[in-house]
Amino acid sequence: MFEDEARMTFTEHLKELRTRLIRVGAGLIAAFVLCFAVSRQLFSILQKPLLNPKIPWLSLDPMETLVVYLKIAGYFTVLICLPHILFELCGFVFPGLKPKERRAAMILMSGGSLLAVVGVAAAYWVVTPQLINIMLEWTPDTVMLNLQMSRTISFVVMLLLAFALAFQFPMIVLILVYLGVVTPQVLKDQRRIAIVLLAVVAAVLTPTVDPFSMLVMWAPLVLMYEACIWIAVLLVRRRVKTDR
Repeated sequence: MFEDEARMTFTEHLKELRTRLIRVGAGLIAAFVLCFAVSRQLFSILQKPLLNPKIPWLSLDPMETLVVYLKIAGYFTVLICLPHILFELCGFVFPGLKPKERRAAMILMSGGSLLAVVGVAAAYWVVTPQLINIMLEWTPDTVMLNLQMSRTISFVVMLLLAFALAFQFPMIVLILVYLGVVTPQVLKDQRRIAIVLLAVVAAVLTPTVDPFSMLVMWAPLVLMYEACIWIAVLLVRRRVKTDR
């Protein structure tokens, strides 16, 4: 799949790196232009979980809408170009890796991508609408609530990113098991500590301080940790059979 660079000189490696960086840069520019052209539609997608007739949107600056559209174009540019960036990175790094390390990297990227989609879906369709409802319940009737464009869109994006990152945890654990760094018994023995650490991670990653968003992130992580233990047992058994 990737060119064999085992015998390339240092200068040739630099040329290869420059070529791949140019490809990545060209892809980012093209994707940004495309995303900015449809930024109005992308804004509608991001605000959909927040749509509520009781909450009007507020813009404090004539330039705020343009800045928000530029931010949205930047966010979606990275999202669209991420597969291309990973491909170029693999093309540069993989020739220097061992077969076992290559397989681990491929498993990490494919599984991590799937879990990221699951995390974003949970944040988009479940967490964000519920947070808005909780915010409405906490707001007194004497207080007029408005959603500022820039801060609110940044909040939504950070929430999606937080869940995407948090859901990478199972893949990291399984890769450590696959490489022999961690054993299933260690995962079982350190279960209580892991649950506490996952709660801390959930509290840090969620952009709000309410317990609901933290619980929504923490509960799936605990369940995935338990699933990792059983999958780790299967991985170890398969490795033992392969070594025989």
